[in-house]
Amino acid sequence: MAMFKVGDRIKVVDRPNWPGGYKIAGWEGTVVEVMDNPAGYVIMQAEKTGYNMAFPEKELQQI
Repeated sequence: MAMFKVGDRIKVVDRPNWPGGYKIAGWEGTVVEVMDNPAGYVIMQAEKTGYNMAFPEKELQQI
């Protein structure tokens, strides 16, 4: 079962050990697609850029 659904507001969580810092940590957006293949991924439309970006659900939190 997916953690998020289309229309949910989400935020990218930090990756503490990411070399040079995780630049997109804290970005917010809206889920525009919940993917079946690969399962566990969603497409988020980022507010900062307007781009659609794919993320594993475990790297996001609902706001």
